[in-house]
Amino acid sequence: MSFRLPTVRASVDAVRAEEATDALLIVGAFTSDKKLALTPSAADVNVALNHALTRHFARGSFTGSLGTSLLFDESENFPGGVAVLGLGEIADFNAEAFKILLEKAAATFGPWAKEIAFTADEWLPGDMAEKDVAQLFATTLLNALSQRVTLKTSDIDEMETEKVLWLNDEISEDAVAGLAQGRQCADAMVTMRYLADLPCNVCTPQFLADFVSETAQSINGLDVEIFDEKKIAALGMGAFLSVAQGSVVPPRFIVMRWQGGEKDASPIALVGKGITFDAGGISLKPAADMADMIYDMSGAASVIGTVLAAARAGLKKNVLGVVAACENLPSGSAAKPGDVVTSLAGKTIEILNTDCEGRMVLADALAWTALEKPAVMLDMATLTGAVCVALGDPYSGLFTSDSSLAEELVAIGKRTLDEVWPMPVGPAYKKLMRSNVADIANQATTRNGGASSAAAFLSVFTGDVRWAHLDIAATANVGGRDRHSTGRPASLLTTFLIEF
Repeated sequence: MSFRLPTVRASVDAVRAEEATDALLIVGAFTSDKKLALTPSAADVNVALNHALTRHFARGSFTGSLGTSLLFDESENFPGGVAVLGLGEIADFNAEAFKILLEKAAATFGPWAKEIAFTADEWLPGDMAEKDVAQLFATTLLNALSQRVTLKTSDIDEMETEKVLWLNDEISEDAVAGLAQGRQCADAMVTMRYLADLPCNVCTPQFLADFVSETAQSINGLDVEIFDEKKIAALGMGAFLSVAQGSVVPPRFIVMRWQGGEKDASPIALVGKGITFDAGGISLKPAADMADMIYDMSGAASVIGTVLAAARAGLKKNVLGVVAACENLPSGSAAKPGDVVTSLAGKTIEILNTDCEGRMVLADALAWTALEKPAVMLDMATLTGAVCVALGDPYSGLFTSDSSLAEELVAIGKRTLDEVWPMPVGPAYKKLMRSNVADIANQATTRNGGASSAAAFLSVFTGDVRWAHLDIAATANVGGRDRHSTGRPASLLTTFLIEF
């Protein structure tokens, strides 16, 4: 079995048409009221090919519906070949359609075309700025062209595309900047997907620690600290250790520091829940789909991927990445409902449900990070099933009392198609976490408002730092037999780091 990190193999650049003669040229064709509506480049192709495109449309072999394609072999006019993509109805074309189109193009042409060149500037979503579209273009294609981790023993066909080209006669600064930003987002997402998709007997807390340490050796300026169980105990992280104590696999606390900005500038802090497998502890989960719980470390994977991508890109910001990693298993040494533990912040916590473990590890991770005095602190966690019921998978749940921070994250989410939806958090939900024997309980008095009460629990441990919590339980992965990581919210986080 191979655990080689899949990398973003293809490059992405903005070039003029005369610089892409060897590439497969990809042009677009809309439909409008069931009639073919050719973009300028598609119209030129149609003329050069003796109106072959309109003939195919007339006889129904090319419909122009979203994601359909028509391929013409190499010719004197098109040495690399030419493909026409169906863009669907003009009135229906938007950012989501643009993304779907690019994914289909990668799946269709990526397995064999060394270079692919898009006249995408002719079919930009009308409600997006060019820089944002260029970023989405690069992020989507580079992700789709990157091989997922696989442990299959048979040969796996890899994508052949080495160059992705954005064609335009006038290369704008916005397009160049957007493509560079999109590549950084793709870098973060590919690493996140790799770590999240690995099985839990491979991706242990120690594996995560080793991966970060070894990867950092090739990145100048990225410092890594790994706290073992003795250091974690010495620091007083009783909440974190209460989750880890049921497993023979020891916990690890991972700290990543990237100093790309001014020496004394406060860092942007990203904190990730790293439950590498979650059986629920003594409060055992149902057996059905428990294998999906390998993704309970998706928050950690997103933090690791984002910080590594920022460091590789030489981001001119200071970034602090923090991951609390352990397993949550039932055993004779596991924490029990009714136990009371003391957190790093000094607050006592009554454990009423050992399957409410994410908030326990984050309580200590957030408290430790707050002591570092970051400018802002975001945590990412597959925290509650309640947010899945509330929002489904279009949106990650966003919890913060900082309205300007919420507005910024919502706006970035819309532009990256990694969307978040603001949810309430505040004193009314914090009251639901009351305990008769401790400062706070890890389970609310009612199931109603479960995502908000979980976020309210976390807010107790954030100090006076600007803070937002992203509940990614519904968005980080697809479950079931076809389970896989989506790479969310790495694109959102990467863009936030760049623009904050």
